Amino acid sequence: MEVVTNLNRKDQRMTLNTYDKRQFQMVEFSERVYHTGLRHKGINGALYEDLLIKYLREDVPELSFYKGQIKNGANSRSSQMDVIICRKDTPELDFIKEVSPFVNLVPRKYCLGVIELKKWGQPSMIRENGSINDACNKFKDEYPELQYLFLSFRYKDRIRSTSNNWQTLHHELNTDGAYCFAGRVTNNEWEPWSQEHIHFHKYYFGQYERLVKDLGVLGKRDNKLG
Repeated sequence: MEVVTNLNRKDQRMTLNTYDKRQFQMVEFSERVYHTGLRHKGINGALYEDLLIKYLREDVPELSFYKGQIKNGANSRSSQMDVIICRKDTPELDFIKEVSPFVNLVPRKYCLGVIELKKWGQPSMIRENGSINDACNKFKDEYPELQYLFLSFRYKDRIRSTSNNWQTLHHELNTDGAYCFAGRVTNNEWEPWSQEHIHFHKYYFGQYERLVKDLGVLGKRDNKLG
């Protein structure tokens, strides 16, 4: 079941492949939520995570995806993780699944990595001394065997002709993967997006597809090791 957005309209002659279409559906969904008037960071963030997990489960069926915490032992748990990348045979807690199919407490041995998800990225966040690298380093100190991926639905490019853009700064990240789905659109930050607005973000085409392929490689590597 697809999320209904303006990208589904038949009068739009879209040239996007399936992955790019989903990529921009996630971006547009996040803007529709915000501009409809729902502006609670916790609720909005949970919706973005749920949609990403829904699509990843469909596009990377060899793995499982949840949000929640990693269980290290009887009395040790991680902080809250936006998306946990897991083995396909990861056990679920039925009483939680009945309420939310996206939430789980995942034993460490079933984990392959995590995805930190932001709606908006900005220059200070992804610089070498920024908050994403700090978070990644702390995670790696505790979970050195797991992958740490960073995904931003959108990036606040400051001045497109300077070094304050995603193209330049994402190379300063020391995460195991970094992905961004869209930048800014001058004077039109929300849906409905026309095809012209989408193609303004052509640099970002293929980012979700790359994420899907990288996760597929991670799954295959784990199968060989297992």
